Amino acid sequence: MQLKKRVKAIFVKPEHKLIAMMPEFRQLCEDLKRMAESKDPLTDIVHFFNSVSKWHDRGIWDLIAAFEEVNYGQYDEVILKLKKLQKHFANAGRDEYGWNRTKRDETVTADKVFLGNIFGLLTLPVPSWKKGKDEKKGGWKGGIFDCEYTRQRNPYDVVSDQARKFMSSHIIDMVKIIKELAVAV
Repeated sequence: MQLKKRVKAIFVKPEHKLIAMMPEFRQLCEDLKRMAESKDPLTDIVHFFNSVSKWHDRGIWDLIAAFEEVNYGQYDEVILKLKKLQKHFANAGRDEYGWNRTKRDETVTADKVFLGNIFGLLTLPVPSWKKGKDEKKGGWKGGIFDCEYTRQRNPYDVVSDQARKFMSSHIIDMVKIIKELAVAV
């Protein structure tokens, strides 16, 4: 089996597929970096989901398969990075009951992004949270979660922090992986 993969690897170059996708990955990387510096996380999480959902729909399984087909150890790291990236696309992509409640190929809008379910807050779409931006800080007491954190914020702030943390948890790794893939080819 190893010999067959080695011979095939001479003729089949999955690197060419990756090189062809790199401009799109670089664009995604730039978009993600811009969102990471967000001053308005409730607007940017909609953009984030829209960018990532396109990759979630498309997937990179064919690229992963192209590398696996001719791998006899030389592409282990590239395959691992691609799988990690695909996992981020899936975990931050569409989910009928999650935060990004859109269907395949649907444009993500603020009305389809639901945040909350934290510190006793309901799960509501982004426009509902934006209405409370100027509410008094600490007036809500966080329900049963009365603590220093909730006393210094209003529900808009709490949900904004939630959105920022979620994006950051994906953006940092995704940008790193894309940069590493760029160096690998």
